[in-house]
Amino acid sequence: MNKLILSLCLFLTGCTINIQRKDVEAILPVGNTPELVRVEQTFNSISSQEDKLTIHKLFSGAAEYLSNCEELDSTGQFDPILGKVQSSYGWNREKYPALTDAVSDYLVSVGYQEPKKLSSKSERDQFASIFRDLAEATKYE
Repeated sequence: MNKLILSLCLFLTGCTINIQRKDVEAILPVGNTPELVRVEQTFNSISSQEDKLTIHKLFSGAAEYLSNCEELDSTGQFDPILGKVQSSYGWNREKYPALTDAVSDYLVSVGYQEPKKLSSKSERDQFASIFRDLAEATKYE
């Protein structure tokens, strides 16, 4: 009887550990995808500190804007805004084609090209996390 109780306790403990690990995995940021690693590596190969600062500002500013903006109804409305901001900064996507390609691949990998509704704070935060991850990948010292 004691062996049965001990076996049951060990089984339940194992189930609890597995459930706990799944919960932790569910909240981890996407951060280490191959596409995002490629963005970071390509970004790090840029020699201009001024350009690096501009790139980082664009992504971190986009993340901040998306976290706080309640006027956007869908993700598709953000592209024209991002284009205007890039133009205002004088940014030319073709200056670093390898970085542009890496960012594009990352955006495709996270489903950016598929328009999604932004009707809740949670949906806006999820969309903003795409740019938070890009901002994190483009941090430099």
